[in-house]
Amino acid sequence: MDELLKYSRIEEKDGSQMGKLAENKIRVFDLHCDTLDRLALHGDFSLPGGFAERDASVPAVRMSSLQDNEAHLSLNSMQNFHWCQCFAAYVPDELKGEAAWQFFRRVTNYWREEAARCSDLLVVVRNSTEAEEAFATHKTAGMLTVEGLSFLEDDSSFEERFEAMVAAGVRMTTLVWNNQNALASGSKAFGGLTAFGKRVVLSLEDNNIAIDVSHLNEEGFKDLLKIARKPFAASHSNAFAACAHPRNLKDWQLKEIAARGGVVGLNYFEGFLCESGHATPSDVLRHVDHILNTAGEEVLALGSDYDGSDVPAWLEPCTKVVDLFNLIEREFGTSIARKIFYENAARFFRN
Repeated sequence: MDELLKYSRIEEKDGSQMGKLAENKIRVFDLHCDTLDRLALHGDFSLPGGFAERDASVPAVRMSSLQDNEAHLSLNSMQNFHWCQCFAAYVPDELKGEAAWQFFRRVTNYWREEAARCSDLLVVVRNSTEAEEAFATHKTAGMLTVEGLSFLEDDSSFEERFEAMVAAGVRMTTLVWNNQNALASGSKAFGGLTAFGKRVVLSLEDNNIAIDVSHLNEEGFKDLLKIARKPFAASHSNAFAACAHPRNLKDWQLKEIAARGGVVGLNYFEGFLCESGHATPSDVLRHVDHILNTAGEEVLALGSDYDGSDVPAWLEPCTKVVDLFNLIEREFGTSIARKIFYENAARFFRN
């Protein structure tokens, strides 16, 4: 294993460092999951996204509550950690305009209702300072994000919908999913940011909503570099050099994100981790090692894609992240493991 990994910090693997984990909860800051859609849309086969088909055999009673469910993530499972989770409202590319807006409202209404119902376990936060305050009360921190802005169009509806999105507490958003909308083109489409998309980027930054370049194609990424004034993230993308999937980031992209103070969330989806689609711990370590070597220690975070992808069996449900922490700690040391698991993402949202 060691000969494959250039960044291994063997000198940090001492007993005193490892023993500290037994004294404190592991801190987790996960930049992306699709749990809200998976639960909010359970049983509704009329909507795109594939969530209903995926869980057709699971009883509704086991897929209704954010607190306790059969999904990858549940608040009950997260109580053993100091956990800040970015919960995405995923809006499929197939939906545009009013249909996309109603879809977004349905998912965010579910988020608001569940956050109120589970207030003894969950605190809705807007930054990492508020997350720390949630941990002090032994609660999970939840942050609302968006995956796909196809409900925003260059028409009379824009201002009202944009203001409603800001008021809902959204803290980070992709501009598009894999295809194309009025703002940009995703990894399966051609064309960069539209003129409207560029204006939206500036409006998002003005409202302290972070731009997420996961799903954005390379042309759009280059366009963003020309206009972005603040750090941005790739919430759930891996290293193209370690697995040549078009959703993974090229080295030049990793370096640009690092240079601008951004973060990259390690995606657990097996198809992004290895070409075979059956990811091993060694596959994960290759991505970690490559990103550390290419972009440095301050960039890599977590972006599990829980409930939105097929993750390795050894990483589901979410309680298995302790095994991932131990894996990274053994190979790269406690300091880097803590940066990846919490500190880098916390700094990004603090700044």
